[in-house]
Amino acid sequence: MASSPRPAVQRIRPPKAPYRVVNRVMRWLLTDPARAGRVGRHLLLLHVTGRRTGRELVFPVAYRDNGDGRLLVLTNSPWRVNLRDRPDVAVTLLGRHRPARAELVEDPDRVATAYRTLIEAAGHRRAGRRMGIRINVPRTPTHDELAEASRRDGLALVYLDVAGGAR
Repeated sequence: MASSPRPAVQRIRPPKAPYRVVNRVMRWLLTDPARAGRVGRHLLLLHVTGRRTGRELVFPVAYRDNGDGRLLVLTNSPWRVNLRDRPDVAVTLLGRHRPARAELVEDPDRVATAYRTLIEAAGHRRAGRRMGIRINVPRTPTHDELAEASRRDGLALVYLDVAGGAR
């Protein structure tokens, strides 16, 4: 029985147990301006309300400046569904808790365009790890390959408009 070839792009699924510990440590580090330091320039805490439980959920997420005053978070994590039709969130950025508005983008074409732009800027060899994906081809994936990964693996974008500006 022949195995099917790996897709050009696929989601990376990190091991759960170590990430539970790492996330606890990151939540502790990122809640105080004095501790946030260097790690706070790349990670923030995203505070969302669970759509079924109504509980506040807090996730450390990597972000980047989108260049338009908003922050961009790339995700393929299940927590993203809590943002559907619920844009009011909060962030802890550099140790400061602030309200924010989130725009969840799950449209495969928009996601593919953004991912492709970021992969081209970073170079396909380095981009995958930084973006939480595995690139299984020796080139920048095509728009169609990235759109298929978005549909199959739930790749999405979250744009954050932070009250008082991103910094």
